[in-house]
Amino acid sequence: MASKNDEKWMANYEALKAYIEEHGHLPDKHKIESRGLLWFAKYTRKKIKEGKLDDEKRELFEALLASRSKEHTGGRRKK
Repeated sequence: MASKNDEKWMANYEALKAYIEEHGHLPDKHKIESRGLLWFAKYTRKKIKEGKLDDEKRELFEALLASRSKEHTGGRRKK
């Protein structure tokens, strides 16, 4: 049986997956409505670096990040 934390992680993962499928990239930090998803992505990356995320979740998350668009979708603009 999955714990509440596992269920919450999976719900956040599915929401981030839907966002990436729609937009092709991670959420923008300047848009309030998507900051929660961006926080989830950053937190998950941190846990991977610390070696504290189980292999199944790590593989799911890394595959999701690999599915992002390779096109440049924003960032700093030169004047």
